[in-house]
Amino acid sequence: MTSPAAVDVQEFINSNAFSTFQRSILILCFLVVTIDGFDTASIGFIAPAIKAEWHLSAASLAPLFGAGLFGLMSGALIFGPLADRFGRKPILIFSVAFFGLASFLSVFSTGLPMLLVLRFLTGLGLGGAMPSAVTLTSEYCPQGRRSSLVTLMFCGFTVGSALGGLVAAQMLSSIGWRGVLCLGGVLPLLLVPLLVFKLPESLRFLVEKGKSGVKVARIVRHIAPAAASVPDLMIHDKKKSPVRPSPPCSARACCKAPCCYGPPSS
Repeated sequence: MTSPAAVDVQEFINSNAFSTFQRSILILCFLVVTIDGFDTASIGFIAPAIKAEWHLSAASLAPLFGAGLFGLMSGALIFGPLADRFGRKPILIFSVAFFGLASFLSVFSTGLPMLLVLRFLTGLGLGGAMPSAVTLTSEYCPQGRRSSLVTLMFCGFTVGSALGGLVAAQMLSSIGWRGVLCLGGVLPLLLVPLLVFKLPESLRFLVEKGKSGVKVARIVRHIAPAAASVPDLMIHDKKKSPVRPSPPCSARACCKAPCCYGPPSS
C-alpha cells in the first residue's frame, strides 16, 4: 500500500476542523495563564496587609514588587530557550510546579528578605510558564484562527488578575495574606497532574526532533479521527526530506505565535 504524500504540519492542522483535542489544549493553557495572572497580581492586593503585620513603610515594599517582576523577566529569558530544546510540555509543567511551590513556601515567610527571595523564585516560574503556554497553544491552532484563539487563551491572565482582586477583597480579612499566597500555590500544584496526563507535546516539536512515531500518530488521530491513514509529516519551510512521521526543523520556526516570533513563513 502506498503511503500518503508528505504534508506540512501546519497545513495538516489547517486542513482539519478545530477538534475537541485542540480545544482541551486551549482550555488547559487558559487555566495556566489564569493562575499565572492570579499569582502575579495577588501581591499588589495583599501588600497593605503585609505592611501592617510587619510594620513596614510604603517605600520598603517597592523591592517586593520589583523582585516578582524581575523574576518574570528572568524566567521568560531562561525557560523560553529551554522549551525549544527540551519541549514545550516539560518546561511548562516544571514552570507551573515551580511557581506553585515557591508561592506556597511564601506562606512561611518570617520577614521581608525571605519573602523577597520567594517572590523572585515565584516570578521565575511565572515567567517560564507564560511563553510555553502561548507557544503550545499557537502551534495547535489553524493559521487563519491563530491570532483570535491565542488572544482568547491569553485572556486568562486578565481573568486571573481580576480573581486575585476578588479573593483579596472577599477573603483577605478571614484567611489573611498568607492564605491568599497559599491559594496561589495550591492551585497550580493541583493543576500539574492534569497537565502531565492531558496536555500533549507540540506536534511541530515532535516532528522537529524526530520523536517517536507512535506519539505523532496518536496526536494526528486526535486531530483528525476520521482520517483513513496517518500522513507523512514534515516542516515545509525547512525543506527537509519527510520521514514518517517525524522529520527535523528549527524549534523557533515551529513557534507561529504572532505575539512571539511573527507570522509564519510563506
